[in-house]
Amino acid sequence: MFTLLTTWITQRIITVTAVSVLTVAAVPTTLVIVSHDDHKTPTIAVIQPADDHSKTILISAVKKAGDDVIAKLNTAESSCSTQLTQTVSTSKVAAKVQPALATAKTQLHSSVAPIVAAIKSDEDRFAHLTFVTPQDEENELHELNLIEVIALGDGPTGGTVTITCQTVTVTITQTIQITIIQQTPPPVCTTKEERDDD
Repeated sequence: MFTLLTTWITQRIITVTAVSVLTVAAVPTTLVIVSHDDHKTPTIAVIQPADDHSKTILISAVKKAGDDVIAKLNTAESSCSTQLTQTVSTSKVAAKVQPALATAKTQLHSSVAPIVAAIKSDEDRFAHLTFVTPQDEENELHELNLIEVIALGDGPTGGTVTITCQTVTVTITQTIQITIIQQTPPPVCTTKEERDDD
């Protein structure tokens, strides 16, 4: 379903960008675009920006969706952080692995932080648009969905955050302690004849 949707959206975007715009007429609340497709058939698209109340609702919907993705990212980071701490605490060399734990948590946070920052930046940009249409909201929600899939995966496929978590967990669990015990060989028994020969 997701592939079908992205294919359909991609085809629509390609179709829209392939259209050459002949006339653009702006009226106070409506943008009318007249264009011709490959068959020289005129196409008229009417885009009506949302009024202030509708704009507020559209912006709120995008903010809620973005905040939901941020909450999922924070939960994934927290869960992975807990998993890393448990892995270290069960280790027989826990004290020696503490620096590796700190590095792993930093690495995990550095994979989550840019995604959260990008979402917040996008929410802010969307909130400050002069004109907002329902199509803008739909595009923004689709973009947030793609970010979520890339960051957290889609079930069977892991995202960048889950893959990072697995990597740092495996790195920590591969810590091996080898103890070498050196023994002195026991004295060799010699007979009286062997000692006299020396």
